[in-house]
Amino acid sequence: MEVWDVWRQRWIGLSPEEYVRQQFLHWLVSDFAYPKGRIQVEKKVGGAGKARRFDALVLSKLGTAFMLLEFKAPDVKINPEVFHQIAHYNRHISAPYLAVSNGMETYIARLNPELGPPVFCAEIPRLDSF
Repeated sequence: MEVWDVWRQRWIGLSPEEYVRQQFLHWLVSDFAYPKGRIQVEKKVGGAGKARRFDALVLSKLGTAFMLLEFKAPDVKINPEVFHQIAHYNRHISAPYLAVSNGMETYIARLNPELGPPVFCAEIPRLDSF
């Protein structure tokens, strides 16, 4: 089974992780008014060595990184390893928000290096905050 990906403008195999990504991104657009054009999907990140791809990135009005997202299949538990993975990607991106979701659980953290450790958010950051 495949799904049309409006961000990559092509048909994509509908794996469990892809299902979570598509549902989450469409939710950001429909329920939180995130502009579709400010969402990037599966772009390379990293320098020399092993380049990887992030799952999705929301850009601010100025085109800077706002929220980096990592998606897992519904049967994959969200654990510290998942946060280490997204934090590793974010070393190259510097997004102030990190979000991880398996479709059943979603965690969003606000990073503020001046104030100490990440703070988990109770809700999706609103459009007016970026």
